[in-house]
Amino acid sequence: MPTSNALTHPERSPDDTLLTALRRTVGEQGTGSALRWGSEADRHEMTWEQYARRAGRVAGGLAALGVGRGDHVLLLLRNRPEFYLADVACLLLGAIPVSVYLSPDVDALAHVLRDCSAVACIAENEADLVRAREALARPDTPAVRLIGVDDDTRQPRVIAFDTLDGPGVTLDDARARPHDTATMLYTSGTTGNPKGVPLTHANLTFAAWTLGERMGVSLAGRRQLSYLPMAHIGERLATHYLHMTQGSVVHCCPVFTAMPAVLAETSPHMLFGAPRMWERLYEGVQARLEREPALRDKAADPALRPAERRALLAGVFGEFGLAEIEVAIVGSAPLPRYVQQFWLDHDFPLADCYGQTETCGMGAWNPHEIVLGTCGTPFPGMEIGFTDDREILVRGPAVFGGYYGRPDATAAVLDAEGWYHTGDLGLLDEGGNLVLGGRMNDVIIPTSGHNVSPGALEERLNRIPLVGYAMVVGHGRPHLSAVLSLDPEAAAAWAAEHGRPGAGVAEIAALPEVRAEIDRAIDEINAALPGAERIRAHLVVGEPWPLASDLLTATGKMRRQGVGRRYADQIDQMYVKEQTR
Repeated sequence: MPTSNALTHPERSPDDTLLTALRRTVGEQGTGSALRWGSEADRHEMTWEQYARRAGRVAGGLAALGVGRGDHVLLLLRNRPEFYLADVACLLLGAIPVSVYLSPDVDALAHVLRDCSAVACIAENEADLVRAREALARPDTPAVRLIGVDDDTRQPRVIAFDTLDGPGVTLDDARARPHDTATMLYTSGTTGNPKGVPLTHANLTFAAWTLGERMGVSLAGRRQLSYLPMAHIGERLATHYLHMTQGSVVHCCPVFTAMPAVLAETSPHMLFGAPRMWERLYEGVQARLEREPALRDKAADPALRPAERRALLAGVFGEFGLAEIEVAIVGSAPLPRYVQQFWLDHDFPLADCYGQTETCGMGAWNPHEIVLGTCGTPFPGMEIGFTDDREILVRGPAVFGGYYGRPDATAAVLDAEGWYHTGDLGLLDEGGNLVLGGRMNDVIIPTSGHNVSPGALEERLNRIPLVGYAMVVGHGRPHLSAVLSLDPEAAAAWAAEHGRPGAGVAEIAALPEVRAEIDRAIDEINAALPGAERIRAHLVVGEPWPLASDLLTATGKMRRQGVGRRYADQIDQMYVKEQTR
């Protein structure tokens, strides 16, 4: 562990690129650990010098295949060292690494291949390779070199990743320019086909330096955990570009479901996650404390300061890999206040971060002056404004220049003054902190004429222990209703406690006792709401909502149109029943 975590960095130059940052880091920390992977019993690592050399040889191998400046290379890779090597290899060549969410949707993958005219695709395993082949069989898809990483991809006409070993391209040889595109991320697409978001070296170096400055601590030699999809700008910025800039040690976790175990093994100093991850960690700690009530009660003493409370529970937090957390970020959606309050009460500086792929994740975040219910103040150098109808606007060096090949879509979100129109509603409080108010196109107007933003209601419904996801409906209807999907883990735990071990989610959802428990919880929620915002009917569905489906994006955001289509008949029936009572 480093002896100091004080933030120090050289003066930035307008000509800096990601490769400038990487060259500096390799020079300063050459023999230090850059990447780690594998279990505690079978740990592997790569130093910064090894990382740079191997990425250079991969670049040489790609160049031998004809990959050059401006070419798009699709990365169907999870969080593993080959992702880092392939991404940096593309940067060394001036090629553009393209990341997508690893959805099973072959049509969406074919759309991306056509949209960016990819020249190569690096597939991790057999399943990804099969999807790539199916996508390439669609009409008008380009001819693409297929490169496979795992042993099960070693097939005819597939190039093995470990044979990409051409004459090395060094960091000194590379000639990146600040306004060259450094990556293109395809949005998860809550509606329609995903759009390509090109981000430049200038965008991303500004974002990485600015995030580091606002953190106020150095990650040099400190541990991070890489586990979310690399098409997620938060993960990409935190564990790739910030890592590259500050010289942290990144532990790769390619299997998302293994994250809790890997977290416990690696004990990172910085952790980024979506709200559901922080909720699950909160639930895990609470369940652990239930087994030791004396310790739980002692920690609940209101006289304890947060740092004292955290020290008291250091052993418990250590079991989850949280003992050394110094930087804690929640992104993608606001965190329920009671969950955030728990972490703050235990001296974890967990703060909501507001940003989009189109802004490199840069909008608002302040871990030093946390105000519950807000996303903090704007990042240094970034501006936040509003339209007359309270749409949030973002402007600054991290804002992208437009969607790839989509001038129509670009014109809809980027105005002549450089403001990015986010589609989110919000305001700044008296302290300059950003308060979110939902999505513009999510406002529900029942026949009463009231404008209702469903986000706050859905947050309350999601707190019901059995509920995994909730969607409020009622636009053009007599009142509000809700579609509720049970949380599979919570449902299984409920079934075990009530003498029904092994019962399926569909069976549990149909039980009168479960319906009654949810009814009571909704009655309690309604009691605190004005009449127009009360949930008058609800539908409990007995199927989980999988990630990267027509119901949820790969990062767990609800696809409202997809949910509405899937349950359209049942939603209609809810209102029919109400009218016939």
